[in-house]
This record gives sequence, C-alpha cells and structure tokens, in this order.
Amino acid sequence: MKNLLKFLLLVLVLSAGVSLLYDYQLRHGRLNSTDRYMPEKYTLADSPAVDSKQIASLASLSNERRKLVAGVIPSVVSVKTSKRIQRPQYGLNPFDFFRGNYRQFRGPADEALIQNSLGSGVIVTKEGHIMTNNHVVDQVDEIEVVLSDGRTRKARLIGSDKELDLAVLKVDEPGVKPLKLGDSDAMQAGDFVLAVGNPFGFDETVTDGIISSKGRPNRVDGFSDYLQTNAAINPGNSGGPLINLRGEVIGINTAIISGSGGSQGIGFAIPSNTVAMALESLLTKGRIIRGYLGIETTGIQPGQINTRDGSGVSVVAVVPNSPAADAQIQRGDVIQKFNGHDVRNFTELRRLVSQTELDKKVDVQVARNGKPVTLSAKRAPSFVSWR
Repeated sequence: MKNLLKFLLLVLVLSAGVSLLYDYQLRHGRLNSTDRYMPEKYTLADSPAVDSKQIASLASLSNERRKLVAGVIPSVVSVKTSKRIQRPQYGLNPFDFFRGNYRQFRGPADEALIQNSLGSGVIVTKEGHIMTNNHVVDQVDEIEVVLSDGRTRKARLIGSDKELDLAVLKVDEPGVKPLKLGDSDAMQAGDFVLAVGNPFGFDETVTDGIISSKGRPNRVDGFSDYLQTNAAINPGNSGGPLINLRGEVIGINTAIISGSGGSQGIGFAIPSNTVAMALESLLTKGRIIRGYLGIETTGIQPGQINTRDGSGVSVVAVVPNSPAADAQIQRGDVIQKFNGHDVRNFTELRRLVSQTELDKKVDVQVARNGKPVTLSAKRAPSFVSWR
C-alpha cells in the first residue's frame, strides 16, 4: 500500500513538472512548429511616411501617367509568328534551339521544325492596319496578333520594306482603336517618352524615359536617322510604339545597343515621319516609292562663301531633268533649308526628302553668292539612288 502511494505521488509530481515546463515554454515562445502557437503582438503603422499634400505635384504626375498609359495600351498588340523549317537529314545543330522557340512537327512524309517568335505592333488605322518591324515578320509562314483584351486574330502582311525595317499588317476586326502618328521632327533631346510592347513575351509592358538624342550629324550609318531613347527596350519590343505626352506614336522601336542582349539604356526608334511616309506608300502603291532630288554633293569646305556656320549641303553638280534642275538649283549653291526645316548635312537632307509627300512642292532655301534664295522643288518618285 505504501509503495502504491509513493508511485501515485511520483506520478503527480512528474505531471506537475511537465505542466509547469509546458507553461514556461508557452510563455517564452520556445515551442516548435508542431506545438500550439502563441500569437505575437504587433502594431502596424497608422500613417504614411510622407504627407500627400507635400508631394501633390508627384501624385498629379503619377495620375497623369496612368491616364496616358491607359489611353495607349488598347492600341498596342503582340505579334506572334511561326516559320516552318525543314529538318536537315544530317540532324540538328543543338545550338539552334538557343536561337528561337522550336516545337517539332511531324507531317505525313517529312519532319520539320516550327520556329516561333515574338514582337510588337501598334494599330494606326481604323481599318485595322498595324505598323511593326520588317524583321519581326520577315519570311514567316503565319502571323497572329494578340489584342489588348486577349483576343487572338490572324494577320495579313500588306507590305514591308527591309531597308526601312518597317511592315504593315492588317487584321479584320471592327472597332479597333488606332493611335495617331505624331511629328517626330518636333521631338527634342530631353522630351518624355513611353515605350510599350511585348518584351520577352510580357505583353503590355510599359517603360519610360526621354529622347536621349536625335539626328547625329557625324554618323553615316542608319542610326543617324533614328530617335535614341533610354526607355528600356528589350527583345520582343521590336515593332512597338514610342509614345509622346499626347499619346501619339513618334517612333517604332527597332534596335538596341547592348553587350548582353538586354536593355542598357541605348534604344532606337524609327521616326514617325518616316513611318507615315512608309505607311502611305505601302497602302497606296504596295511598295516604298523612294524619291530623289538629283544633286551631287560634297562636304562643306572651310572658307566657302555660301556656308552658314559650317552647316548645309554643298551642291557640286545637278542631274539634268531632275527635281533639282526643275527647281533651278545650281552648282555652288548650299542647301540650308528644305520644307521649312534646317539642313545641317546630307543625311538630314535625304531624310527630309524621303519624308515629303510624292509630287508635293516644297520650298528649298539655298545660299547663293552669299545671299539666301528660296526655290520650289517637287519630290519625284524614282528608283534611282541619291547622288
């Protein structure tokens, strides 16, 4: 009997000890994840770090940017293309799979690969015409566009130009919302812009920045004609619009300078004035009609009597029966203005001529014998290169 009482007393002592130990762990948060959890006390901040009245201008800027983005997003599309590539008999190069997204296709009598690519585009007419880059849709078998509401539609290639790297697509979809093509010549370094597109397949991506530079006179490559921006542009942005503060398209994003393949803040867009000329030509003529003025030129020479601050295009010869000859431009003239725009170099003059409507007469201001002379020239269609 005594032994039983001792045993019961021991059990009671052990139970009391376990209970006290559990209570101690419960109070001091030493239970593991499998035991009962004791809620932590917490208090959240009840006021923002900055009074909104102190940043009213920034809040207003944010709201205005939202409205700008909401206004342009419905007009931007994702462009999806596919191309069937014949499977070589000797097998595939494994590195080919790093150059695109491929899926295997097995036909009745042969094997092929389907290469899928992504790009961007922008609706520019109420009839459903879409501007994009030529390299986005070049030599593909099928083109689809994904509208901002998620609908996918087949697209037809209306026309394209490899040299300008522009193409026009068409979707038969009523009620689409086009964006207006703005005046790219009015844009200056420092102007705010948005880039909208489908980088890496992330559709409706919006990045912002400024015009970093335009019309570099000392470059002889194609980049001298482009608008440069620091708005982030990545693979898949090609063909998407560069937007100004009015929600107008002032460029088609087309290229980046990058050592890694991603954005490094040096992106380029084809100016909207060039885009407008290409759109009109492709829709009305089915191809780009290139114009020419008909002059031979050289760089401005030091001490030349007709120079103005070392800028302009010096005429060393005039092609007979050309628009320049009809306008009575003479050897020795220095072209300083074309259609109201200053001309600093030959590249700029060539761009201005190419952007002029066909058969439209424009004023050309030249310096002749030290005096300004205004002439009238007409852009003529021709497949003759500039001289």
